[in-house]
Amino acid sequence: MNIFRFLTLLSLLLISPAGFSGAPPVDSRANFLDKLIDTSSGAQQVLKSDNPKVKVLHLKAKDLFIQAKNAFRLGNNSAGSTLLDQSAKSMFMAIRLATPSSAGDAKLKLDFDKRKDSVNTLNKAFNRIADEQKEFSSKEKTNKQLVGLMTKADKFVKNGKHILAKKELDKAYHLIKVSIESLRGGQTLVRSLNFAAPEEEYEYEIDRNNTHKMLVKLLVNGKARSTYVQEMVTKFTHSAKLLRIQAEQSAQDEKYEDAIKLLEQSTKQLVRSIRSAGIYIPG
Repeated sequence: MNIFRFLTLLSLLLISPAGFSGAPPVDSRANFLDKLIDTSSGAQQVLKSDNPKVKVLHLKAKDLFIQAKNAFRLGNNSAGSTLLDQSAKSMFMAIRLATPSSAGDAKLKLDFDKRKDSVNTLNKAFNRIADEQKEFSSKEKTNKQLVGLMTKADKFVKNGKHILAKKELDKAYHLIKVSIESLRGGQTLVRSLNFAAPEEEYEYEIDRNNTHKMLVKLLVNGKARSTYVQEMVTKFTHSAKLLRIQAEQSAQDEKYEDAIKLLEQSTKQLVRSIRSAGIYIPG
């Protein structure tokens, strides 16, 4: 049954606490709610939702429905009818909250498509650089990781979970961006000649460091690791943090060359943190 038809039927069921004159019998309402809560298209929409409030409302609807059935079983039809109405209201709210507006859904899809285009563009650049530098093994390993993240993102989109899909794309975006920077690591001297002033190179290194920090946050933090691996991750990220603080202090003192070197060291520590967690980065 179409979800909007369910919502219409629910609104009719909820006109009065005990059902208005001409409302379906109690058993019919119970059967309807039973299907609505567990097997309807509305229920499927609720189950796909990432919103914790939707989950709470769904559980509440189930619990009230069970209480209603027990009340009818004991012959307390008035209480049972009231509980049915409360269950219906909870389910109605869950479905409404789980059903994104067309505008909101379109915005989420647009954001996803834009991020995906960015990832694909960066991936083409990465493949070109890898081929130029004959980093064929790095190219293969990085693309394998990227395909895994993109496949997961597409699967989330297919199930209507745009927020989770965007998170996977963010992982892919930062991974491919960091991989490009890693391949260019040996071109530091050439790269630095393109900057008009040390301040510009410092800002560039800040951006690199931020990208690596984001990759640690997305792909490393919060994941189950062995005690040894977690100790290594913590060690390297802590070292990176201290070096970043020293770099920022040097920049405040306008010692940009020192700041740039410290930032490069900080970023290297973040790379070691990422690799120690089993995530491949070329270079």
